[in-house]
Amino acid sequence: MKVTQESDYAIRICCVLDETDGMLDAESIAGKVAISKAIALKVLRKLKAKGIVDSQQGAVGGYMLVSNPEKLTVCKIIEAIEGEVSISKCLSDDHPCSRNGTNKMGCKMHIAFAAINEALTDMLKSVTVRSITDPEVSSLDIIENLK
Repeated sequence: MKVTQESDYAIRICCVLDETDGMLDAESIAGKVAISKAIALKVLRKLKAKGIVDSQQGAVGGYMLVSNPEKLTVCKIIEAIEGEVSISKCLSDDHPCSRNGTNKMGCKMHIAFAAINEALTDMLKSVTVRSITDPEVSSLDIIENLK
């Protein structure tokens, strides 16, 4: 599975909003993430639809993180943009097994992909926005927590 650029931007946007006191307009968010305003707005719409951010219109309006950054995981952000994390289409219920017909649990490839997917999802769930933005948490701390 490759995390798309849009998911990468979504994670960065959530981190920028966590580091901001109050609201931040889309143009400022785009500047801090180094993307166009149009792309920032597209990502922000998806994050808002999933209840991760909220917005207010007007002269003092903008966007703010409404999810608790200590509980908002990288996994939840990726799923808001991409849908369920899946490293292979064989893990989908609507995709038959090309190696073993309808008996996916009899397929060693499916079993291996399912185990890898579960481990990856668990790792993505262990990294929160706050662990990324907290200056007291080092990169090594994040890596250690993944083990």
